[in-house]
Amino acid sequence: MERPRWLSAVARIPLLTDREREVATLLGAGLSNRAISGSLNISERTTKAHVAGIMRKLGVESRLQAGLVAFAYQQWTKEQ
Repeated sequence: MERPRWLSAVARIPLLTDREREVATLLGAGLSNRAISGSLNISERTTKAHVAGIMRKLGVESRLQAGLVAFAYQQWTKEQ
């Protein structure tokens, strides 16, 4: 049986830098780029760059997909 595509993306979370993981966590919580920027005390442009890097490393096509992968990862790690 073939693994779901999102599961492959979850498996790539360890490829993210510490800062990208912080951004991904907030993305998974549903925060906007502006809210992430304020929370981490970084510019919105930097946040957008991190989101783009997260999407590239996870192999997803949208910010929403990246947020859902981050959310799934957080739920999975809570269960472990």
